Amino acid sequence: MERSYVKLFFIFIFSLFHFVSCFDSLLPYKSVKWSYGWEFRFLTEDELTYFQPAIEDLSLEYQPYHIPYVNLEKPMHQYLSARIRFRDPIGYKEPSLLLRGLVTYFDAYCGNVKLQSQFFYSQTSDSSKENTSITYNRNFIPILNLPKECLGNYVYIVFFSDGILPLGFSEPPLYGDPTDHYKAIANRTQSFASLGFLFLILGLFSFYLFERRKKKQLLAFTWFSCISGIHFLSQSGFFGLFYYDSIFPSFIIFIFTLFLIPISCLYFFDQLVGVGRWNVIRMMWQFHVLFSVVILTLAFTGTISMSVGIVTFIWLCLPTLVIQIIVAWGQVVAKKPKAVLLVIGSSALFILNAHDILSSLGILDSVPRSSHWGFFVFVICLSLYGENLFRNSEIKFGTLQKEIVTAARIQSAILPPSPPRWEPIDIQVYYQPSHEVGGDFYDFQALGGRKFGILIADVVGHGLGASIIASLSKFAFFQAYKHWSNPSFLLSAMNDDLVKKSFGRFTTATYFHIDLESRKFMVSSAGHPSFFHWKAESKELVEIKPKGKPLGILPGLTYGEEEYSFKIGDQFLFYTDGLTEEENEDRLEYGEKRLARSFLETINKQSLDPMANLLENFHYFTGLSGSPHDDITIIHLHVKA
Repeated sequence: MERSYVKLFFIFIFSLFHFVSCFDSLLPYKSVKWSYGWEFRFLTEDELTYFQPAIEDLSLEYQPYHIPYVNLEKPMHQYLSARIRFRDPIGYKEPSLLLRGLVTYFDAYCGNVKLQSQFFYSQTSDSSKENTSITYNRNFIPILNLPKECLGNYVYIVFFSDGILPLGFSEPPLYGDPTDHYKAIANRTQSFASLGFLFLILGLFSFYLFERRKKKQLLAFTWFSCISGIHFLSQSGFFGLFYYDSIFPSFIIFIFTLFLIPISCLYFFDQLVGVGRWNVIRMMWQFHVLFSVVILTLAFTGTISMSVGIVTFIWLCLPTLVIQIIVAWGQVVAKKPKAVLLVIGSSALFILNAHDILSSLGILDSVPRSSHWGFFVFVICLSLYGENLFRNSEIKFGTLQKEIVTAARIQSAILPPSPPRWEPIDIQVYYQPSHEVGGDFYDFQALGGRKFGILIADVVGHGLGASIIASLSKFAFFQAYKHWSNPSFLLSAMNDDLVKKSFGRFTTATYFHIDLESRKFMVSSAGHPSFFHWKAESKELVEIKPKGKPLGILPGLTYGEEEYSFKIGDQFLFYTDGLTEEENEDRLEYGEKRLARSFLETINKQSLDPMANLLENFHYFTGLSGSPHDDITIIHLHVKA
């Protein structure tokens, strides 16, 4: 069996084992819903304090109670009593009720027997004021055991709202054997905890890959996975951390992550398959950001109830998932590799979330919650699809890296392997590209009769594109070999050649022609930085700034020449702007003035290795330890006796 099939088989077996071990519907789950027969009425604070089931049995104020019950009024401190008559054990020896969803209540009664309390409510008074105390029951489990004495009596549950939580049941209670209910609770906690840890691990691994490759898709997947992991762990209470004393921390984490999940999911989907500036997926996640900010602000400031926000969010998410499926099918139609995984994942997320929503609303008569498995399938499919894309990109990236290495070798071949030895001129060169390949180049030519030509040039930008233009510029320099003794004609010929080939990407250059017999030099520049001439006789440093337009922009340009004299002992320093524009940690450029001071200091020291001294001062100021921000070339000439 091939290695790829072994991997797929392992993934399938692991997923199936994980699915079977955690999914409620595959357990011996025999509970039934208690959706009908409930009645309710609101209580005042005094009625809550003196609540007695025997008196409530005679009350005529109770009205039919529909599950799910959603309070769309503004949040307020009000209390609700819900009751149902326990008429038939339906064959269970020890029947019980499993309370699900957003349930917060004070007491539960069966007849005059108090079954359980989730929160204790007490009032203490002193001479000045009344204090209300609400304490969480640390022994609380959302299972109400119904003793035999309950048969024929009402079961009462007194709910409350603390300003942000909906009142009453958000899902129908389940009636059945307590053992099955304990299994359901344990299994649900296991499902959410295992999925939470799975998503967190995926997020951490994705962030590790992002640190290596800096791809936005990986960062988006990290965000989505981590938010999903925190969301599912919050529903298992982070193993009790947020379920003691107060329900608010867990509820707030649940709400915020609930609203963030579609944003992060759509953002990842946008980074994965989005095309164009205003594609549908991008508009959807941006709309979700605006919607979440507005709705949560209104809900937490008490302008609307949290129930309104949650209900609106749910019905907004369903069409969003439909659009996501349509976009996924668009990838299939476009024949993108393994795009069917996007369709499977999006469809599973939509179907299983819709199942839970319709089940909670009582439209579907189904017990198990399966939306978290929709997330599981969705994330697995996205991971497999993303892995295929990133694997292909890694192959392309590896191929590109090999091509860049080849380009670097070719470029190094067109540069002089070492400085020439021209008596009595001592030449030192330093060259460091900012990437594997660079846009700087230089050349030395012996012209006979103790005459020499030196070219230093810099293509705008850096990287592979600049290196290609640098190669073209070097070829243009060799094609104009007839003008090597005439700097202005040389630059004009190079410019006419590069205008046709460089597509608007310009090159700055300086050509330096030195005649040792006449002790004169001529220089012509095409927008290149100035260079320094140190006169040994007068101990004077002169900055020479010849003018000229860069090569490769406009055809038919002419360039001027400047002629100067020199003497034995004089020194020259040529450079590209990558040297002077390099910044230190305070964003200060190295600059021409610091370079001039460093050059003077090097001359005064009479250093045996002037280039080393120049670079030492440069690195001391900039703190540069790796590659520079732009290509750097330095040429030092010393005319010795």
